[in-house]
Amino acid sequence: MLEDKLEDKLRYVISLKSKGDFEAVAEMIRPKRQSDIRVLIEGSTVDKVWRCIQFEENVRIVGLYGMGGVGKTCVLKEIEKKLLDKPNYSSKVIWVEVSKDLENGRIQDQIRKQIGLSDETWNIESPERKASDIFKILSQDKFVLLMDDIWEMIDFHRVGVPFPPNTSNGSKIVFTTRSLEICSLMEADKQFKVGSLANAEAWELFRSMVGDATLESQPEVREVARAMVEECHGLPLALITIGKAMSNEKPSEDEWRNKLQALQRWTSPFSGLDAELRKDVYYSLKLSYDNLQKDIFKSCLLSCCVFPCDYKISKKELIDYWIGEGLLIGRLGAQQSQGYNIIDVLLDACLLEEEDMDYVKFHRLILEMILWITNEVEKEKEKGNSFVCTDAGLTEAPEIENREDVTRVSVMKNQIKKLGKFPSCPRLQTLFLNSNQLEKIDDNIFGSMDHLKVLNLSSNFSLNCLPSGISALVSLQHLDLSRTSIKELPKVLMALVNLRCLNLECTYQLRMIPRQMICNFSKLQVLRLLKCGSSTQAEDSVLYDDGEFLMEELICLKNLIMLSICMTSFQAFQKYWSSHKLQSCTQSLELQSLQHPKSSHKLQSGTQSLELQSLQHPKSFQVEVAYLNNLRTLCISKFKNLEELKIEFGGDVQNIRESRCFPFLEEVDIENCSKLRELTWLILAPNLKRLRISNCIEMEAIINVGKLNEFPETMANLIPLSKLKYLRLDNLPNLRNIYWNALPFRDLIKREIVGCGKLQMPPHELNKMKESENVHQPIIKKASLDPSSSSRFL
Repeated sequence: MLEDKLEDKLRYVISLKSKGDFEAVAEMIRPKRQSDIRVLIEGSTVDKVWRCIQFEENVRIVGLYGMGGVGKTCVLKEIEKKLLDKPNYSSKVIWVEVSKDLENGRIQDQIRKQIGLSDETWNIESPERKASDIFKILSQDKFVLLMDDIWEMIDFHRVGVPFPPNTSNGSKIVFTTRSLEICSLMEADKQFKVGSLANAEAWELFRSMVGDATLESQPEVREVARAMVEECHGLPLALITIGKAMSNEKPSEDEWRNKLQALQRWTSPFSGLDAELRKDVYYSLKLSYDNLQKDIFKSCLLSCCVFPCDYKISKKELIDYWIGEGLLIGRLGAQQSQGYNIIDVLLDACLLEEEDMDYVKFHRLILEMILWITNEVEKEKEKGNSFVCTDAGLTEAPEIENREDVTRVSVMKNQIKKLGKFPSCPRLQTLFLNSNQLEKIDDNIFGSMDHLKVLNLSSNFSLNCLPSGISALVSLQHLDLSRTSIKELPKVLMALVNLRCLNLECTYQLRMIPRQMICNFSKLQVLRLLKCGSSTQAEDSVLYDDGEFLMEELICLKNLIMLSICMTSFQAFQKYWSSHKLQSCTQSLELQSLQHPKSSHKLQSGTQSLELQSLQHPKSFQVEVAYLNNLRTLCISKFKNLEELKIEFGGDVQNIRESRCFPFLEEVDIENCSKLRELTWLILAPNLKRLRISNCIEMEAIINVGKLNEFPETMANLIPLSKLKYLRLDNLPNLRNIYWNALPFRDLIKREIVGCGKLQMPPHELNKMKESENVHQPIIKKASLDPSSSSRFL
């Protein structure tokens, strides 16, 4: 028996320990672990970790992170299995289950049992002596320490584990966590995110839980089972929980369909399952929520229950929403930084997923967990329920139970065309009606919503007027009308004197904003006006005469902290430029078709997004870098005569070198600049992630070596484009290279090259392209391969 062998081995180890002879301690016999997830996790996460263990000597510590229930433990168990199954493997393989609130002493105890230390005197030894005993053994031999579910930084010296591991003998530490921040605190040399399972792997896992006999028991069960798998969105925890529930019995086909309907039901996705099984899913995910350090992090997360799963949420609009809900507090101007910090915290905790650079989204089960916490676990603390019915095919307002307790309602992404009635919710504070097909809202809809703070009507493309009854919303703080077809803002809107956030972006049909309305919103903090207004404006509109009247009203807004705006006349720009207040709060700025002035204008550092389009006849556009060091996005288009984008250096060159001038610039888009030949200034943007260049006929090189010599000597060794993730080059017939020397492009995810007939690629870059094919299929057309090239890139 295995237990007898273990006892014999332990007695032998104890005798050696009593003699002080550690060198003779042999490997402990141990039962092999059986993984709960009996499927091969494709996507090479296991393979990547295995390469780090086997072949990358400089990698000492590997961190695996991801949301709860996503399969991190499974990956770690697969690594352990590969180590234990490897013939003649000489390393000590140590598994430690850490979990939340686990003390160093229990970690030491788990390690002790697996490296052969006697338990004869262990319990009476001091923590320091235990650490010394563990260190003595592990410092002599090669080991791989696998630590599952770490929630905070572990002091390895206090535990007794050599840290960092001895790279000369190949010792390694691999751990799992839900927090990206823990990976940094644990000094992980490599970090790998574990994502949801692909469809094929999810099905195999579910099938292994249910069993083929059950799946084949009735004709249509397999089809229903596949639909159930889709509802789990690739999350192993949900697949296992539901699979086990369906395997306990042999339910009828009708019972299978009932379970599927329960999963698809937006009110309580696991309501058709046993209460204990629901807790298995939700409580596991809730640990990440409980671990958030501040109440504001939790409140902001819970407020996100209004969004559909996998829905792309603009980061800036999410922060606007939090401001409207009154969740972001502090001095004027600090809310934006506070909002981005909260987003980063939620991303690090894997409660939120990044989508591109400017958007985030939620996994379905995270959203369901949030709704469960809001409506059941912390109902009293949240002071109300949330009613959420998103993407459900609704054509009219839904019925709402217990509506006297409801404070948030979201019916996003439905097919509601007319809102003729709405259930009375006397405590309602947040209403999301966006992304429907609204054409008309009855005047009396808002009559009983005097506590409403947030109203989102965005992305109702057929909505062309607002009801006069909107004036009843005297408590409203956040109004989002972006991407609608409204033609005018009614004068009754002036009653909304508590408005803090107004979003009118992409309202292309809007031809009337009454004068004195904008300045009437004295509490306004966020105003978004990009692409606002039709080409023809009513004479008494504040947008009339190219926005000069608008500038006068904006200057009156003393509480404004965020502004996005487009200007098409130099006169309006002059008034804007003369106001330090407006410049300092501008987040996004577009200048279109205005005559470029001969004098130089310095834009303030607060601008994060800048778009320049069709400025009249400039050949060289000059920008002083010190005034745009917060820039994140730059778009330049339709400059037919622009030959050069020139960066003027001023002040201390060493400081410019250290700050790299554009430290936050992540996205650059250059389009239809037919005479532009190079973009060498991009060397000053060390964090650039997305670069798109199209229809620049005379472009010869992205980074020109001759122009590089014009930069200060302190910048000579900068490596450009080192963090680039997305690259698109389109119709650049004279482009020969990106840089005069080879660049690593280690982070490149997607590359599209079209119409670049003279572009050359060295062989190693072609291999890089093939490596990224399984992430995004790159498009390469009219680009040549230069096998002999060692100094020319692409």
